Amino acid sequence: MTTTQSRDIYRTLLENLSDGVMVVDADGTVRLANPALCRTFGFTPQEVVGRPFGEIFVAFEGFDDFVETILDAITEQGDIKRRVVSVRIGDEFRSLSVTTSYLPATGEEQAGPAAVIAVVSDITELRELRETELRMAKVVENQLTELQVAYRDIESRNETLSVMMKKVQAARGVAALLVVGLFLVIGGWYIQPLDVTGSGPAPTLPAGGEVADPGTLPTMTVEPRELRSTLALRGNLTPGHVVKVVGPVDSHVREVYVDHGQRVAAGDALVDIDAGQLQRDYRRVQVEHIRARDKLLEIEDWENSDDMARARRVLRRAKIMLDDAELRLQRTAFLLDEGIVPASEYESAQQQHQERKLDFEQAERELESARAQGNAEARRVARLEVENAQSQLQQHEQKLDQLEIKAPIAGIVVTGGGAVGKPLAKGRPVAQGELLLSITDFEQISVASSVDEVDVRKIEPGQRALVTGPGFPGLEVEGTVTQVSARGLGRGNRGNTPQFNIVIALDSLDAAARAQLRVGMSAYVTIIVHSNPEALLVPIEAVQESGAETWVRVLDPDTATVERRTVKLGLTTLDSVEVAAGLAAGEEIVLPER
Repeated sequence: MTTTQSRDIYRTLLENLSDGVMVVDADGTVRLANPALCRTFGFTPQEVVGRPFGEIFVAFEGFDDFVETILDAITEQGDIKRRVVSVRIGDEFRSLSVTTSYLPATGEEQAGPAAVIAVVSDITELRELRETELRMAKVVENQLTELQVAYRDIESRNETLSVMMKKVQAARGVAALLVVGLFLVIGGWYIQPLDVTGSGPAPTLPAGGEVADPGTLPTMTVEPRELRSTLALRGNLTPGHVVKVVGPVDSHVREVYVDHGQRVAAGDALVDIDAGQLQRDYRRVQVEHIRARDKLLEIEDWENSDDMARARRVLRRAKIMLDDAELRLQRTAFLLDEGIVPASEYESAQQQHQERKLDFEQAERELESARAQGNAEARRVARLEVENAQSQLQQHEQKLDQLEIKAPIAGIVVTGGGAVGKPLAKGRPVAQGELLLSITDFEQISVASSVDEVDVRKIEPGQRALVTGPGFPGLEVEGTVTQVSARGLGRGNRGNTPQFNIVIALDSLDAAARAQLRVGMSAYVTIIVHSNPEALLVPIEAVQESGAETWVRVLDPDTATVERRTVKLGLTTLDSVEVAAGLAAGEEIVLPER
């Protein structure tokens, strides 16, 4: 290998090294700097090679550690050393691993090093990864400590709860004994009441018995009264109709025509999406559609196709060659019979004839195979490919038509809430299906509220409601419950009770009332959960029950008879209960004696 070839190999190795290599000779001139070193410091080879080291590196701030490492290698003249230094390149600090060594002079008259070789490796990412690893280890250690403290706290609370549960169980046992004793005392008093005056046992009033003087019994005539049960809630005014506008394709915003809070009419331009990538896809789909259509036309006229013509040519050529082989075989057989040609020539003609026969049979099979490519199944597949291409073409055409997004309804523009967390602005990337903005119709207003699991069973769509609020004093608006959530949405502010969302749509408002309402205002809602204008109410103490049976005592003033009447109860108020069945208006019931 020549010296020139060796130098070329060394130069190629230096140029392809990922680490930087620099050689500084005894007079401080940089004799060699490979591309990796120049990239590390942001220089070009022309700015480094052949120039003094001090002029290149010392004059710049941020290279102090690197310069000191090179100078130490020159002055100390020691073994190979490795040092990690920090340099500032532009606005960024980089960590470099610098390995230095020196080459002594070959001449006897020279005392210092002939050159210093520096190998520079950028280890910034490695150091950052190590620092990140240490920080994550510290975070994990702190989290483990917190978990241990929390675990010990839970254990302590569990012990406290265990002690309290034992006390509660003991208290429950004592309370149960007291209740049993109280029932025994009351039962004994009812079974055999004491006569403190000495006048004998008190008279009882058996059901269905005769009363000598009905006027001495406390009674009440049942009259129909209005019964209304309401549920009071608090909520906020919300727009009654909100339409979400989403991105039609994966692209980016080319133009935005509206601002947050702007009023638009139906059909007004909102956002324009860039069509560059979609148009490229559309052209590709057009090409696929043309190819699929041409393929279908070719298969439908398959007998006249190029493949069939080629297979027929091959078959004709094989037939001609077979005929020639047969003719030669016949001639050779005749000449053999006449003793003109040897038997070997006849055998050669037979072998050639057999080969041409095989070629002819193969050509026939290839013709049949080519013809099968245009059969009914192939035509069906080609039609399906055309239909698929046509469908994709239509989809891309529809997407191109949707790139200019227009307002679906008239209303107010509400921006924000997109998945990328960036404002809707020119150049912002958009994903297909991503929420871009919403159009809210403030002409219809609703109230959004929530109820707990106890009250949600009382509320049904269609119930009427009255809405008031501190933001619109003196105005009482009626509405109707339109939505009741079938699923609790987590835990609300009322203890640990799950909350169920409800929506009340307000009735049509006149201009004056509409001007007082603003979306977001707080509202007090009173929902009428039950209303009966002809309810039969009796005092709670007049109702008696035994097991599953409930009854009242009804007095017949004509016969002075008290009847025990089984009834079905409805809603209960603070002092009365509704009788849903078993009692008629105008009847007189017997009240308990006080």
